[in-house]
Amino acid sequence: MARAPIGRQQLLDAAREELVRGNGVMELAALTRRAGLSTGALYHHFGSKNGLLAAIYDDFYQALGRAIADANLPRDADWASRERERTRLFVAHHFTDPLAAIVLNRTAGDPQLTDLEAVYLQAMSTNAADNIRSGQRAGDIPAILDADSAGAFVIGGLRHGIAQQLRLSPRPPVDQATERLWNLTAGALGLT
Repeated sequence: MARAPIGRQQLLDAAREELVRGNGVMELAALTRRAGLSTGALYHHFGSKNGLLAAIYDDFYQALGRAIADANLPRDADWASRERERTRLFVAHHFTDPLAAIVLNRTAGDPQLTDLEAVYLQAMSTNAADNIRSGQRAGDIPAILDADSAGAFVIGGLRHGIAQQLRLSPRPPVDQATERLWNLTAGALGLT
């Protein structure tokens, strides 16, 4: 994967740090100071502060997609074991990325971010539905379930469940949070 031009990457890295430090709030002056670049560089690379935020969200969701990809799952495992591992990877990604709590808990007041997030959520829900159909064909999931509704339900539930786990103090270990969320997912899908 090619790296972004240096000024662009500096701004992305500094913006992530500022968002985490500011608990979702990013002041332009602090951002440009941290990046060691001018406000003009932000506008040159991203067009606006919202363009920068959209790039950060885009990076977050692309990294999540890579983390939970089929290539990271055991090939010889049954459907439920593979999906439990995907759930663990989903949780681990959110638990290790300090920006996750902000992405999941921040109410996006910006229509551009709301639209971008909706695109990623729809894609994840569609992938989950396709995956559920695969489990139905294998006989692991009851055929009576509507795969599209179940996919949206699982993705929404996981996101809200992980957001809730991220708010706990102390935060549970990844395996404990995974077990909690997998039990709910398995129950919703009618797995035995």
